[in-house]
Amino acid sequence: MSASESPLLISLRPQYADLIFKGLKKAELRRRDLSLMKGRDVFVYVTSPVMKLRGGFRVGEVFTGTPVEIWNKVSEEAGVEKSEYDAYYAGSNLACALKITRVWEYEKPMGLSELREKFENFVVPQSWRYLKLDERELFQNMKSGTSSENREPSRALAHAGIAPP
Repeated sequence: MSASESPLLISLRPQYADLIFKGLKKAELRRRDLSLMKGRDVFVYVTSPVMKLRGGFRVGEVFTGTPVEIWNKVSEEAGVEKSEYDAYYAGSNLACALKITRVWEYEKPMGLSELREKFENFVVPQSWRYLKLDERELFQNMKSGTSSENREPSRALAHAGIAPP
């Protein structure tokens, strides 16, 4: 896997993660140009009070433009009200939306304490970061043991050292 395809870890608030995993949020909003994320797997860490690696998604198209242009493209898919959107982009001339495709959710999300036990110096990103090689291997193995959009559970969690449900 080349560096240009390296998976990412993002932090999301619980309410936005819930919308993604329920299929109600189809575009993730960011304040920077993240065109480099197109086609990548993105693993979702849900922030406090959940504090778990919950699953992830594949990035389809990436839209970049002014906040007005991006709202016009993704308002129905963003999972936020216009007032919340405007507050998020207040003072910014750039908006970015990641089109969410191929969502997967772990059958047993991994909590922060377990992540820190498995990975020395595990860091939750403020926004996003590239996965380290050992993280990538475990998270990808866990991915094969998920409920996907098709809701087809797999038993491959054992490869990740996690007992299946």
